[in-house]
Amino acid sequence: MFLHKLRAQGWFELITNTQLGCSVPELTEFYANCTVTEGDVTSMVNGKQLRFDAKTLGKILGIPSTGFDVYMREDKIVLGTVRLLELS
Repeated sequence: MFLHKLRAQGWFELITNTQLGCSVPELTEFYANCTVTEGDVTSMVNGKQLRFDAKTLGKILGIPSTGFDVYMREDKIVLGTVRLLELS
């Protein structure tokens, strides 16, 4: 499911393309520990705490962040499966 979501968002290449200088284990650790609370993204990688908002994350990674807040909301029932995939 994780890889399916990454492909749907267009992020799969970011994680798997070693020519971009990305560390697959560290990115995987980032996503495994990622939480969003009141618009702030937090994660732990290599024992270091990271904290930023979704807009800043999008700028850092060079990817769109529109809809990230909706995608990460706790109550996804109101979105429905099809709409959630479309937003992500």
